[in-house]
Amino acid sequence: MKKYTSLAFVLCLLLIVNVACRNQASSEEESETDSSYEEQDLGELTGKPVTILTGGTSGVYFELGQALAKIYGEKLDAKASVQTTEASEENINKISHNEAELGFSVVTAVADAYNGEGSFAKDGALSNVRAVASLYPNYMQIVALKSANIQTLQDLKGKNIAIGEMASGTEMMAKHILNAAGITYADLNVSYLSFAEGIEGVKNGTIDVAFLSSGYPNLGIMELAATNEVEMIQVPKELTEKLKKKNSAFDSGIIPANTYKGVKENRETVMVNNLLITNEEMLEEEVYELTKTLFDHLENLRNAHSSAKNIQLEKATQNLPVPLHPGAEKYYREKGVLHEKKEKHK
Repeated sequence: MKKYTSLAFVLCLLLIVNVACRNQASSEEESETDSSYEEQDLGELTGKPVTILTGGTSGVYFELGQALAKIYGEKLDAKASVQTTEASEENINKISHNEAELGFSVVTAVADAYNGEGSFAKDGALSNVRAVASLYPNYMQIVALKSANIQTLQDLKGKNIAIGEMASGTEMMAKHILNAAGITYADLNVSYLSFAEGIEGVKNGTIDVAFLSSGYPNLGIMELAATNEVEMIQVPKELTEKLKKKNSAFDSGIIPANTYKGVKENRETVMVNNLLITNEEMLEEEVYELTKTLFDHLENLRNAHSSAKNIQLEKATQNLPVPLHPGAEKYYREKGVLHEKKEKHK
């Protein structure tokens, strides 16, 4: 009997030791899992707000912003959203004052802001704005109804013109074009209207011509051309060359034939690049993730709007008027876009 009792006692001890070892191993495994989970979460954007400043709802900024917010929400689990604005200048100001995480802007407006020039001269330089990526070109698209019989820039004199919202990238660009053509606002009846308002004005006859600086096709112009015969007024190449001598950000562009219904020939115009910008205080790891995710899912943006086909990793750091954010710079170095010697912004 004693023999069986001793054996039972030994078996009980072995069972207790086995259970204890299993609990310890399980505890260590959980501890390792927790540790790796913490390391994995470090620098991620899970649950964090990512507000993307765009422009009006009929512009390309808005369409690409929506697509980008969806990507960040699905891939980074961020609380990503878009905010409609008056575009470039407002976006730069809000980014500078940490009122959003990302914003779209034309390169000329960013350069003026960083250097405290143009419409930013009064309040001074916004030196805390940083570049995330150079994106795609904006084309100045000047649209009228064919019935208005406006075919050249000189025909604009005395007409009712929608020039874009005040201090927007469109308005800044339009002013440069008009000045180069020898036309001032005093020669025109100027209205500071959004893309949608300008197109509506052309449609109902209160506006003769609307200026829109955007990628093509522009949704508003497409809708106008679907129900009306439209004319796209050209910006001649020789005028663009005059602009380039003053500011290298300007370049010649073409709006291809049949981009808009009824416009069956190419139209010469001015183009200028767009940037995605952020504030220098954004965390390096967060901007790294935002930049990487943008380029990892570039096809999603291209599906959202054809302008995104011009977004290329190899060109993302070219001709920037402001410094790159360190998070974006880290990503471009990893991809071999930036090399050992740090590229300086121009």
